[in-house]
Amino acid sequence: MKIADVLTPALTVNQLPGNSKKRVLENISQLLARELVTDQEQSEVLFNNFLVRERLGSTGLGNGVAIPHCRSAAVKKIHGCLTKLASPVDFDAVDDQPVDMVFALVVPEEQNDEHLTTLAGIAQVMQSASSRQILRECNTNQELFERIVSLEQREKLCG
Repeated sequence: MKIADVLTPALTVNQLPGNSKKRVLENISQLLARELVTDQEQSEVLFNNFLVRERLGSTGLGNGVAIPHCRSAAVKKIHGCLTKLASPVDFDAVDDQPVDMVFALVVPEEQNDEHLTTLAGIAQVMQSASSRQILRECNTNQELFERIVSLEQREKLCG
């Protein structure tokens, strides 16, 4: 799946607050629950699902990027949430550097192939130093959304 298929402007946030990995995941869970489901108790379920996944191994890829992901019975398709953090946080990344960009995914329980394909596409964009720089220069939610979608298209053409 393409980034534009899983991400919406409403789930793209420039300057998301959070002073720790847990707080960032909690804030992302609240955003996702508010946009995707009517039951706000799902926020806590998503948060716990993200934490369980993080215990298996950090989703901090390095270079200031993390792609936390979890499964949820509350969604019928993959949804993403792209955030540029207000300040970098320790995410236990492989390079021990703090994370300032997070692209979280919530995946339906049964979508294995789509999950892996979507993760790979996001990772491809986020591993490009020029793409990361372009995203870090964004100042609004809309600009961040538009840039990630256009960067994916560029990566596919050049990659």
